[in-house]
Amino acid sequence: MKKIKQTAIWFAFAGLLISMAGCNLAGLKMQESADYHPYVLDPHIDKTTWQYIKDRSYNFAGKDTVFKLMRQAIEYSGIDTNLYIKTNCTFILLHNDAVYRTTVVNKVVTPTADCYWGKYLVNGKPATKWSDYPKEQVKNYLLYLIVQGAYSFNNLTPNNVVATTLEPLNYDPLNPTSVMTLRVNDDQNFTMRLNDFSNSVAYVSVRTSNILAVNGAIQVIDRVLFYQAK
Repeated sequence: MKKIKQTAIWFAFAGLLISMAGCNLAGLKMQESADYHPYVLDPHIDKTTWQYIKDRSYNFAGKDTVFKLMRQAIEYSGIDTNLYIKTNCTFILLHNDAVYRTTVVNKVVTPTADCYWGKYLVNGKPATKWSDYPKEQVKNYLLYLIVQGAYSFNNLTPNNVVATTLEPLNYDPLNPTSVMTLRVNDDQNFTMRLNDFSNSVAYVSVRTSNILAVNGAIQVIDRVLFYQAK
């Protein structure tokens, strides 16, 4: 029995050598060893947050339009765009999906409840454009998305930072102090989470994090962000 096992092992090893040789015969080269040089992408974008929004909101020269709906909100609300060049801030930018995302229910296209137009109904129905809302509501929501203090992976930990936003105090009865919490999840993905606090109704995981503008940090989300405890 021992001799049979040894013979089987020898044949398996011989087959491996033949297959390796076959690769060479077929004109395929075996992988060569090479030194690995790790490279970390530079998060700095060398522009203001406002310029970054403009660059990615209208399709000029084939550029993407992921902030198109957010820029429409900015223009409709009349918010001071100089706030997007304000220094030492964290800017939460709305990917189009955070504003308008749909699903199909019974063959009917319906906005989801985790996008702004699907969560904040107008006369019991999802919105179809920003002008369905009062300008003050849109403006104050945009102000909530501007956090005082530049928060990124450089200074966030798994423990929540409770930060003040530019939203007026007492505007939101569910969040009268107009705060937002920020943390990074202690897992292999090290995901940044917003409003992930004890008894939170819902938190948002940042879609694209740690973009460093010349005037602060940018975090991009694709779900509607709000502050509410159970």
